[in-house]
Amino acid sequence: MEHVINTQNLSFEYHAEEQTRHLVLKDINLQFEKGQFIGIIGHNGSGKSTLAKHFNALLLPTEGKVYVKGMDTKDTNHLWDIRQAAGLVFQNPDNQIVAAIVEEDVAFGPENLGIPPDEIRERVEYALKAVGMWEYKDYPPHMLSGGQKQRVAIAGIIAMKPECIILDEPTAMLDPIGRREVISTIKKLNKEDGITVILITHFMEEVVDADRVIVMDDGKVVLDGTPKEVFKEVTLLKKIGLSVPQVTELAHQLKREGFDVPLDILTVEEMVEFLCR
Repeated sequence: MEHVINTQNLSFEYHAEEQTRHLVLKDINLQFEKGQFIGIIGHNGSGKSTLAKHFNALLLPTEGKVYVKGMDTKDTNHLWDIRQAAGLVFQNPDNQIVAAIVEEDVAFGPENLGIPPDEIRERVEYALKAVGMWEYKDYPPHMLSGGQKQRVAIAGIIAMKPECIILDEPTAMLDPIGRREVISTIKKLNKEDGITVILITHFMEEVVDADRVIVMDDGKVVLDGTPKEVFKEVTLLKKIGLSVPQVTELAHQLKREGFDVPLDILTVEEMVEFLCR
């Protein structure tokens, strides 16, 4: 299986002052396969956003290596190729929207790659339709809701045809409706278009359908497995300041009260099915 992203003994430290060093990432070894949906969770300060910035060379390792499709992120000759292969969507869509019209904003990335105009038009139409925003192509971005803006930001990345999209807490500033819109879009891109998705989030429910969940704490990977494997570790997750999906919490409470309930239930549908049986 092809590795889209591969980190080898990745460590990173910030230099706040001449004599002050803060080790943020500590010896991270991860391999992400093409077409996977990966969730990365952790409390504030755990290092997950810093890790995300290494996946498209916004940050470079202090020690170790990061490879994107086999390209070393420290090799400046591959910088454009790396950022075309792995697109990063930020928490605040206003930081990523640069044009006065939605269609022009989505075209910005391909234009900077030197794509011919006819192909740019095709890419913009495809990207906006992929995120359900084609009918808003002539709108000014400031007239859109937060969820719609974030979908436009995602479309701007899609138009560059990346193999991998990294989303750094894309729903943190959105209301519940906006969160549902964005997560639905992310899942569709992964399942229907085969795009590798790496979702950094602090909403546990957003990663219950992921192929793999990675839990970070204090710059290290402390859990790595399927959602069912990870969210069974309720005691450990709470110890490092994380919650679990509400249905999983309910299953554990029922278990403590003496009911024979599986501890790996993640969704309301799974709970209803078990209780009806």
